[in-house]
Amino acid sequence: MSRSSRDERDQANEPWGRPLWSQDRSGGATSAEGNQEQSTNCHIQQPVAESPSQSVRWPEREHSAPAGRSRDLVFVRNRPYRISSGARQLITEVGKFRTIAVADLARYRYAKEPDRLRQDLVTLKTQNLVRQCRVMTGKGWEKLSVLVLTREGKHLVQQEYRAAQGQRFYAGFAKPQEVAHDAAIYHMYQVEAAEIEKRGWTIKRVVLDYELKGAVYKLLAKARSLPPLEYAQRQAEVAAENGLTVIDGKILLPDLRIEYETADGEVAKVDLELVTEHYRRAQAAGKLRAGFKVYADRASALRLNASLTYGRSSVYDGPELTATILSL
Repeated sequence: MSRSSRDERDQANEPWGRPLWSQDRSGGATSAEGNQEQSTNCHIQQPVAESPSQSVRWPEREHSAPAGRSRDLVFVRNRPYRISSGARQLITEVGKFRTIAVADLARYRYAKEPDRLRQDLVTLKTQNLVRQCRVMTGKGWEKLSVLVLTREGKHLVQQEYRAAQGQRFYAGFAKPQEVAHDAAIYHMYQVEAAEIEKRGWTIKRVVLDYELKGAVYKLLAKARSLPPLEYAQRQAEVAAENGLTVIDGKILLPDLRIEYETADGEVAKVDLELVTEHYRRAQAAGKLRAGFKVYADRASALRLNASLTYGRSSVYDGPELTATILSL
């Protein structure tokens, strides 16, 4: 669910990157910049700007490790880490999506290799490169085990992939109440990525709504004092510049944008939205009108598709009448 519920003029004036807070096990407030990375509690941490002068060196492999599981000696800010290629891919994936459920990693990246996943997690957690937390989610308060990068893990990934096509990486959580939704975005990505790759296309990068929101509201901040008609015109321009649409006076943001290259070399994108059981018909209709490809769990998809098909009023006439909410 995209996080754009307040008026854009207010959000455009909001200071981005402000640190959030959470409670540690002792009950005291713990800063996102604190020194309690070893705690099993899930503290919150906003993205931090990195210095371009940081360096990572990848010397020859450590040959004492088992075949296929050798680990490179990595120096980040003069601190040594030992990490295998598989573990490096794991933290890169987590950094792209901010939060990933361990079960989804086991399903999509470590299929039939649970021991390898456990080994990589032990290696990464021991070196304080990732944090594994359990959160309670759903009506039945099920336990969900998720991973996020630490600051050190983000530094390592950013430096190795500094030449990537504008890919942004994240550490820590944005909002604790949205952890389950944010983690589910990776599952939605895997479903869509399979369709893209089936067509022989190549995924270039992924863009989360955090990045899109920052780009949009940074531009709108300069227009917040304009008269209503001029603001609306500038709003439409900003939306178009970012490949987005204004719906009912707001720029709607997708949960995830996948940028890919077709077999003909054409650069394209698809915007995805993950709707939940809390969505109403009007909200889902707005996402479809914005041109997003919308996914939901099976029960929510059935309910919303039925709602959009039967008993609709003229206000919903548009693309959503022929679009379908896809079931995960």
